[in-house]
Amino acid sequence: MKRLLMGSIAVVLLLVVLALGALLLVDANHFRPQIQATLSDATGREVTLGELHASVWSGSLHADEIRIGDDPAFGKQPFVSAQSLQLGVRLWPLLLHRQLQITSLTLDRPSVRLLQDRAGRWNFASLGSGTPAPASASAATAPASPLAFSVDKLRVRDGRIDVQSSAGDVRTYQNVQLSADHVGLGAAFPFSMGAAMAGGGTLQLDGTLGPWAAGNAMLTPADAHLVMRDLDLVGAGLMSRGDGVGGVLDIDTQIRSSAGVLQSKGRIDARRLKLMAAGAPAPQPIRIDYQASYRLDNGRGSIENTSLGLGAARLAINGSFDNRPKVMQLDLHLSGKQLPVDELEPLLPVFGVVLPKNSRLSGGSLGMDLRARGPLDALVISGPVTLDDSRLAGFSLGSQLGGALTLAGIKAPKDTVIRHADAALTIAPSGIHADPAHAEIVDLGNLTGQGGMAADGRLDFRMLVKLDKAVTGAGQNGQGLAGLLGQSGAGRVLGGVLGGTTEQGIGVHVTGTASAPSFKVDPAAVTGLLKAGLAGSREPASKTPDTSKPSRKKDVLNSLLQDALGSKSGH
Repeated sequence: MKRLLMGSIAVVLLLVVLALGALLLVDANHFRPQIQATLSDATGREVTLGELHASVWSGSLHADEIRIGDDPAFGKQPFVSAQSLQLGVRLWPLLLHRQLQITSLTLDRPSVRLLQDRAGRWNFASLGSGTPAPASASAATAPASPLAFSVDKLRVRDGRIDVQSSAGDVRTYQNVQLSADHVGLGAAFPFSMGAAMAGGGTLQLDGTLGPWAAGNAMLTPADAHLVMRDLDLVGAGLMSRGDGVGGVLDIDTQIRSSAGVLQSKGRIDARRLKLMAAGAPAPQPIRIDYQASYRLDNGRGSIENTSLGLGAARLAINGSFDNRPKVMQLDLHLSGKQLPVDELEPLLPVFGVVLPKNSRLSGGSLGMDLRARGPLDALVISGPVTLDDSRLAGFSLGSQLGGALTLAGIKAPKDTVIRHADAALTIAPSGIHADPAHAEIVDLGNLTGQGGMAADGRLDFRMLVKLDKAVTGAGQNGQGLAGLLGQSGAGRVLGGVLGGTTEQGIGVHVTGTASAPSFKVDPAAVTGLLKAGLAGSREPASKTPDTSKPSRKKDVLNSLLQDALGSKSGH
């Protein structure tokens, strides 16, 4: 038994030695035309190989280089080029029958060019559409019937993919690693691909691909799980550099492609997102749950059942996008009702909304019905916004208009309490504009106006302030300077002025910056109120009027009101 075992081992070793010796005698280049024809038949492109070498120990063939031609409509540069190609082969058919059966393909450091023309067609769409006539293979050397393309393993190591869209921009993926098993044209096969993205970040795609759609590869079915980490919107070319916008995304999504339509559903976590140059990056990650469809043939898609926000505060989003321009174009509808302000406040800087220094919105609810249109890095967002029962903590609008309240004997609250506010907003790269805007401020009154904030933060807003009767009426109940003056001529003038701020209102011009606003009363409005006050304070006709007194009263009160209601800067 022992001798039989030893004899069997000796026979096996002898066969191995003979096989290796036979392989050394094989001229690997004898199979080059057949390999080129096989790969050309499978890809529908001309394939050329460099010198072939047989590897005794691995039972494989090595080509010094490989070049796969492009669709003639896209030029003469190769679609794929690689420094080397390793082909795993079945040893016994090769040795006994001189038949080449490829079991694996490994491309080292390949470079792949994916190009899109102005009509939206991609150069990879014609892959597998037919057998070209290879220039390097003649009828005498090429086999009559090339082998059907099927390999057990396909590997790509340290590759590079350059994607050039019809707009001319190029996005590069490096360190591409691809692994696919049981690869064939007639059935779906599993694959796994990883890559480093331009601008930083990584990509991982795992799933199945096939059966291959000969004639139009974009119709090939696919089902895969895509994960992107640390995708820099500017570095990846999705936003223009220098526009003051950006962000970093983590994407986790399931994608399915059928009949040329790519469906995706998943989650995006956006960090340091900034959509307006005038704003600031979001202080905390923003979550986007989305569902989208995308047509591979025309580069257009739709977004539906999508939400954006923080915690329980979610904006509903739907609309469309166009991926053909250099920067993606969007046309979206954003809406929400009774959204909690406390959870949405971190989103305000993303859209360019800046609050006064050391202040914050607290409590209440926010509503909006907005339209966002334009390129991703220069969106124009417009529509109505409402705010109810909220507080601008750390900023007192009353103190900025504090002269009127001081005259009335009312101390301005330290915060601005907003009963209701609404505005028709336009948020654009040039700044934010509100026309019209209206607010009801507790213990102050009503504000109406229009204006905006430029991209550099400068304010130019004009509003009409109508103080509440509870504020102005206090001066006629013994409080403030009007109460001290009592029924004197000056008291009646001041009472008339304060009453006028309730009925007629007073114009205020807001300048400065959003973080440090400055309030200045319109002098024409002061003059009008003084005239109304003077008219209401005239003495009875039986008394001889002193024509100098009204003038003195006007001068004194004008100076008083200019000081009291004059320029105030927020701190």
